[in-house]
Amino acid sequence: MAMIMKTRILLSALLILIFGLLSGAGTAYANEEDVLKTLSYKLPVTRNGVTVTKVATPFWQSEYPGPVIDVRSKKSGTMTVQAYQSLRKLDSPVACTIKHGIYHPWSKTKNSVIHYYTITPVEDYKALKKAKLEEYTIHAGDIITNVVYLSEGFCKGNLKNRQIEFTCSALQENQRDFQLLGKAENGSRPEQWLYVKCEEGHKAFIQDTALLNTNGVKKGSLSNTGKSALDFLFKTYP
Repeated sequence: MAMIMKTRILLSALLILIFGLLSGAGTAYANEEDVLKTLSYKLPVTRNGVTVTKVATPFWQSEYPGPVIDVRSKKSGTMTVQAYQSLRKLDSPVACTIKHGIYHPWSKTKNSVIHYYTITPVEDYKALKKAKLEEYTIHAGDIITNVVYLSEGFCKGNLKNRQIEFTCSALQENQRDFQLLGKAENGSRPEQWLYVKCEEGHKAFIQDTALLNTNGVKKGSLSNTGKSALDFLFKTYP
């Protein structure tokens, strides 16, 4: 239990530390409170001509997020890849020259990343009656929006313009107290994106799978990120 609590604290610290980086999504925030209100937000995403509302979250999920992407990290230099001006609609490809290095949220090497994003299906829940969710009191009619997975069985969501964290099962498997709004997007795979600063002077988005499939790029291991075995044992975060 102590390890779970430590992980939750470290995750909260991570979310706060990204405060100054969210301007990469096109919005400048005046203070930490504003950022916490918008850590996960809805946006229209068009794929194969179909536009669907998704949730954007400024980190990669999971206890051990992946993949680790090795862009010729053994030697200095740059590589030009195809990216997009926006991840919302992939109709504006741009050439983007990025630095060699290890690309991963835990990477300690210098690279061109401004931030990492995950795009997931919308999960909003309505409280059917007054209930407890971890330490939070939820009232009948309250809506918990933009629920996303963190790690170690914990999720986060927005409640009345503030972020709350809780065990996923306490919400998702409690149909007596909470109702999923809309239809579940079963089988919809999350997308992971890197928001990068291109050497040409502009900024762009590239999906992890696209970067990994670029000629000269290979898949690395978590040890390539610069983390030690002790870091992984205690699951510390940057």
